[in-house]
Amino acid sequence: MRVVPTKIADLQEGSVLGKDLYVENRLLMKKGSVLTKRIITLLKNRYVYSVDIEASIEQASPIEVLQAYSVDDTPNFFETLAELSTERRYGHALKNMNDILFVRDLFEQYMQNSHYRRLLQVLQQYDTYDYQHAVDVFTLCTLFAKKEGIPRIEQDALGFLFHDIGKLNIPLTMLNKKGKLSLHEFTRMKQHTQLGYEILKERGLDAIAYLAKSHHERIDGSGYPEGLEGRHIPKEVRFLQLIDMYSALTMTPSYRQKLEAAEAIMIMYKERHLLDHKLLARFVDFLGIYPENAIVLLSDGTHAFVEQVNHQHPLLPMVRRLETNDTISLPINFQLKIEKLITYQIETPEQLFYKFSDYLLKGEEHLMEKYYNRLKDQYTYAECFTKIYLPIYQIVKVMDQQLVLEDRRLKLRGLLNKALLQLRQESKKGSAIIFWIDQEFRSSIPLLLIEGIFYSKGLYPMILENTTPRDELVKIADYCEAKAIFVFSKDKKLIDMPYQKWKLYHMTAEKLEQFVFSFAGLSEQNINIRQAIETYQTGTTIMEGGLADE
Repeated sequence: MRVVPTKIADLQEGSVLGKDLYVENRLLMKKGSVLTKRIITLLKNRYVYSVDIEASIEQASPIEVLQAYSVDDTPNFFETLAELSTERRYGHALKNMNDILFVRDLFEQYMQNSHYRRLLQVLQQYDTYDYQHAVDVFTLCTLFAKKEGIPRIEQDALGFLFHDIGKLNIPLTMLNKKGKLSLHEFTRMKQHTQLGYEILKERGLDAIAYLAKSHHERIDGSGYPEGLEGRHIPKEVRFLQLIDMYSALTMTPSYRQKLEAAEAIMIMYKERHLLDHKLLARFVDFLGIYPENAIVLLSDGTHAFVEQVNHQHPLLPMVRRLETNDTISLPINFQLKIEKLITYQIETPEQLFYKFSDYLLKGEEHLMEKYYNRLKDQYTYAECFTKIYLPIYQIVKVMDQQLVLEDRRLKLRGLLNKALLQLRQESKKGSAIIFWIDQEFRSSIPLLLIEGIFYSKGLYPMILENTTPRDELVKIADYCEAKAIFVFSKDKKLIDMPYQKWKLYHMTAEKLEQFVFSFAGLSEQNINIRQAIETYQTGTTIMEGGLADE
């Protein structure tokens, strides 16, 4: 716990006094006393304007944080830089010693100012990731802006360093949360831009406060806090938008998987409507790290297509010359290198699927995983089943007639089980469906596919083997208020029940496969489960309603 000075007007019931309170040289309250509503009123009547209370750092305001911390160590530029994997993320940006010394000297100049130093010290102790991100953005943004000839670079660079200082007033639990923020949490998180603006203004840094406020604005007007667009966004902010995004993608916290530099650039190109795309192209040339599918100019005057990035040495990708169609790896001595980005082609879902399926069938797991992850980002949950898993199953099934591909089936089954696990964890309660299955269906890929399609449409399959006694089946169906029972078996007699409260559907293995294939390639809005299952209904129904897409 920290001891934080707090105004009487800001006190809340239940606050705990962090220091003995003296009024007119007399002890009024002891440390550890709980402040009730009556006591707070008493303090106001005694003209006490502020008291010291115990507060976690999450509860403190930025000013209170500064007062609470006692820090002596000055942030070290080179030590921080060493922790940022600069050799794989900075490309050519730190190859020039004069540039390194320029940004180092600028940083040390700032640290000679006690107010700047203290701000950065507090950020460093509050959240290591956000401190490192601040230094990362400061370094890259300053060097890129310098190369682009931005005036007032020494002033703007301080704004780059403190662009996220408003996060001092965002709870650590929120900053470090694993998974997606709730709507309330995201709304609170967005306040860090305005909070940073206020912190800098309070310290007389009016000239750079706008950088903290506007770095989440977007060229298309979709950003915050003011929804600025296009020409209304200052050029310095455009630099900061760009590099803040690059840093966030490539230098992620420990709870999130970080991206390699070239992969981050690919994502930025997908989101280029949010950024100054001309500036983005120049930033790629500034780094010298080029993503796959980029068309580039080589130093010998020829043009090439970047086929594969070496993530250990991203400046040395494998390229295919367009003039001669020969493929080469760029040499480590840089006698041949990339001079300039000509254009970048965003891969279509069809191209990604082709590469994913090709590497899956070849058994090249690392490359298969890479394109699979890119492909998943193109679709909704439902479409992953109809546009990825189902088509690849059809391909494997056809190939099985020529080759033994059991290991590919196992890999596909693994991808499906992982996707289903995520769907189950993230799905909200909806209409329950009973899947009553023969043992032969237990590891059936078509059953996994249809389970995923049902889940993604708000229908929740409960799988029971047909060894489950019928009375028990009825109890389970009653308890979960099942909308229907699907029987997967060779023998239709298994569904003969003395009483029926549910719509019943029967499928053999052949019919299940036919049913699954009817969804192949469909977009989410075109998936109509109710219509697709009509021909599989059997028996009568007592309960009104039954199965419906939700």
